Amino acid sequence: MSLETWLAFAAVSAAILASPGNVVMLIVSYALGRGRKSMLATIPAAALGTLVAMSIVIPALGWLLVVAPEILDPVRWIGGAYLVFVTVRSWRAPGGATPLADNDNLPEEKPLAVMRHAFVMTGLDRRSYASFVALLAPFLKPAIPLIDQAAVFVATFLGLAVVSWLAAAIGAERVHGFARRHSPKRAANRRNGNVLIASSSVTAGYRKIAA
Repeated sequence: MSLETWLAFAAVSAAILASPGNVVMLIVSYALGRGRKSMLATIPAAALGTLVAMSIVIPALGWLLVVAPEILDPVRWIGGAYLVFVTVRSWRAPGGATPLADNDNLPEEKPLAVMRHAFVMTGLDRRSYASFVALLAPFLKPAIPLIDQAAVFVATFLGLAVVSWLAAAIGAERVHGFARRHSPKRAANRRNGNVLIASSSVTAGYRKIAA
């Protein structure tokens, strides 16, 4: 694998991991709601789930690369668009439907249950598989042994992921504040409030004219 390919993969991976997606917000929520010690449960479980998902996606893509390489071309284009969409959506609506920490009801409390929750979010979520297909398809090369590529890609992504998740857990208050400011519910409430204010103003003006 060339250095340029590895740098490109690392850059794309870092950009995806820097976005406040579901996994990041889950780790942040537990860090705020259960304390930073919760990262001892959430981060290893998320890493294991990521390893499972990548271990399934890479052989599947490798099989396509040998049997039907022409299928990978549209997958690369569609996958790139999908990654852009997911990343932009994560910044516009951080965490999606993931509970946002202290004022919400986190679903699990016991460490094993927290680990199971984090594992399901990464290793058993169809969106994880779609994201990994989109991420990995452009970088797999038929001329290089699949096992060698898999080792580099998995190690790189997991290393960056653990660093990103640790940073999110340590800076949970700031990430949570950003998510609160950009949450769809808050935006909807703000819009509804503006509508109510405007309606009240119109009603008051109508009453004044009618009087």
